[in-house]
Amino acid sequence: MIGLSLSWCIQDIIEGKVALDALDKIIAGTRCPNPVDWDRVIQRYRDQCWGANPDLAEKIVRRLLAEGRIEQPRLENDRHHPSVLQKNCVRWVEAEGDIEWSDQK
Repeated sequence: MIGLSLSWCIQDIIEGKVALDALDKIIAGTRCPNPVDWDRVIQRYRDQCWGANPDLAEKIVRRLLAEGRIEQPRLENDRHHPSVLQKNCVRWVEAEGDIEWSDQK
């Protein structure tokens, strides 16, 4: 399974809606080229998105980063990222071919 939103997919995992073992990777809309940027994003998501368990959420993100399971296509092309604009959108897919990209609409 592929997640299309770092904040919402990690929230789904910490709330038990999706098992971490089922996750292949997350293709995030983030643009964090260095650890300082990651620290900022993680802190913002801790404060705004992961109220259920921000410590666990951060631990999972850092593990996924270390394992290379978070991709950031915006590092190559700022307009190329999964089209995830609202909370009720599709945020999980089975294959990359199922992704609707923001720059291909």
